[in-house]
Amino acid sequence: MGQDTVEELTKKLKIQSDIIKGYEKVLRLNEQELANADEIIRMYEQIIDYSRVELRQAKETVEASTMVSNLSRDELMSAFDKIKSLEDANRKLREESLKFSKD
Repeated sequence: MGQDTVEELTKKLKIQSDIIKGYEKVLRLNEQELANADEIIRMYEQIIDYSRVELRQAKETVEASTMVSNLSRDELMSAFDKIKSLEDANRKLREESLKFSKD
């Protein structure tokens, strides 16, 4: 029992070799899964970066739209003020005209 025969040692070596080959296969599969996971992570990072750019552009679009809207509102208010002042001036001219007509 203390001494193994050459045949038994050869069997043990074959079994150990098969176990090592199995571990090597598992290791290669793990490396492949890790590479796939890295690729998926890179894709998600690209999607996040793209989404960040899209979000920034959408925010800039909203800000620009708000600015245009505010400018349009300011121009409209200015136009209404001019119209009101012109109507007031026109009313005063009519009143003055009526005064001259009566005299």
